[in-house]
Amino acid sequence: MQAWIQDGADGRQYLVRTGTGVVTAVIPVGIVDPDEQHTLYRVEMYCDAPHGRPGSIRYSAHPVVAGGTPLHAAALEALEQVWPVAWTIEWHAHDWIPADLPIASLNLVTDARCVLAGLDRVVVPEPLDDLPDFVPAAWTRGEPGGMA
Repeated sequence: MQAWIQDGADGRQYLVRTGTGVVTAVIPVGIVDPDEQHTLYRVEMYCDAPHGRPGSIRYSAHPVVAGGTPLHAAALEALEQVWPVAWTIEWHAHDWIPADLPIASLNLVTDARCVLAGLDRVVVPEPLDDLPDFVPAAWTRGEPGGMA
């Protein structure tokens, strides 16, 4: 998991986090539009533990995404097909929060909204069926006749 602060075009700071994990739920929330469709969905994701942190601690994220968008479709597909994802989430301060307050000074749960900004499938290569039990050292050193 990585995190950094960016400056928006409106002069406000926002927090960006990226990581990997799996989508565990896509839940409709908020207002229903005239076509009886939800306008927002909460995407629940189990996040892989940051490097060096114990895997026994559960990390999760719950960003919102607009219904009918490519990100919403990707979240539904990731949930249905259970593929690992690389995600990007942005925390933007609510409009009523003064613009001069840095995002790091806010309580993200109450003072900001968590928005899904990116969701991509992580392609995990299939294991080789014909990998020998013994791997010659020349393969790992890149010597002539080796595979490296």
